[in-house]
Amino acid sequence: EITADIFADAALVHVEGYLVFNPDLLRAVLVAAGAAGALVSLDLASFNVVEQAGPFLKAMVSEYIDILIANEDEARAYTGHADEARALEDLAVDVSMAVLKLGPRGSRVAHKGQTIEIAPMICDDAVDSTGAGDLWASGFLYGLAAGLTIEKSGELASACGREVCRVMGAAIPDDGWERIR
Repeated sequence: EITADIFADAALVHVEGYLVFNPDLLRAVLVAAGAAGALVSLDLASFNVVEQAGPFLKAMVSEYIDILIANEDEARAYTGHADEARALEDLAVDVSMAVLKLGPRGSRVAHKGQTIEIAPMICDDAVDSTGAGDLWASGFLYGLAAGLTIEKSGELASACGREVCRVMGAAIPDDGWERIR
C-alpha cells in the first residue's frame, strides 16, 4: 500500500531508526520515497537499535539514505569509532550528508568533504532533555527543506533542542516557538 504517490509532494522524508524492527515497512517507505524523488533522512534512534540491526541498517543506509543523523553513542555503535572526527567521516561514507549530534557541545555536519561545526545554544535553565535530539533533527531538516544553508539549519536545530530542554516532556510550548522564530 505504500507507493511513491504518498510522497509525491515531499521534499524530504524522515525515518526513525526504530523502523528497522519492521524491515518490510522500512524498505517499502525508502523505495517509495526515493521513487518520488524525495531526499531521505534517517535518525539512528538508539545505540541499541544500531547494535541489534547493524548489517541490515548499513545496507539500507548505503542504498537509500541521503542524510544520516546520529548522536555520539549511535555513531560509535554504527562506525566502531570513539573518535568523533573519525566516526563522522565514516557516517558520511554512503550518504550525501552526515550529522553528529553532540548535545551541549553542539553538532557537526559532514557534507561534500567538509565538516561544518554547529554551535550549541546553551540552556542554563534545562529541566529535561527528553526529545532534544528529535527536536534538533526536526529543526535541522525543516531548515534544509526550506532552503536554508546548513549553518542556518543548524542554528534552527540548536534553538529547537534548547527550547525543548527548558520544559518537561518533548513538546515545545508556544512561547518557546516564539523565541525560536
